[in-house]
Amino acid sequence: MAEPPPSPIAPPDPPLADGAIVLRLLCDADAPAIAAACADPEIVRWIAVPVPYSIDDARVFVAATAAAWATGGQLVFGIEERATGELVGTIGLRRAEPFRASVGYWIAPWARRRGLATRAVRLVAGWAFREPALVRLELHTLVGNDASGAVALAAGFTREGVLRRYLSFRDRRVDAVVYSLLREELPG
Repeated sequence: MAEPPPSPIAPPDPPLADGAIVLRLLCDADAPAIAAACADPEIVRWIAVPVPYSIDDARVFVAATAAAWATGGQLVFGIEERATGELVGTIGLRRAEPFRASVGYWIAPWARRRGLATRAVRLVAGWAFREPALVRLELHTLVGNDASGAVALAAGFTREGVLRRYLSFRDRRVDAVVYSLLREELPG
């Protein structure tokens, strides 16, 4: 039996936030910051973004995120630093099945190593688990992406192991490390 198509999801109101970040919908004004961040060699190394990444790619991405909220597809938030009002990354939540969803994110090079990704993952996880049917969140990284793995662990996820040739990345199958967080493991 086929799963019913996803339905629109309303963004959290008020937006998800803590003392350092606000998770909000992306807007056209974010395109320059997205284009600058996605030109970073580390983002290109670990995330399947277009290369080179242009301002037009960023505009298409912003438009796609708005459409995804309207259809209940992948739900993407901009990560805004409270102190500066600057977009420093994105984080997305994709429902795989009624009981399982996955989280993915990137942080701009100028905002790394300050715990912002960990904060964003915790906020999204707490929001996602408000859905009663959701039992498990997953986070996948390419093998070798130790920085993203450290974020997952700091956010309370457990490293489960390596899924061989699990992800499609730049026209080839690659190994991925899977991390999980169960509802009852949600920190705080």
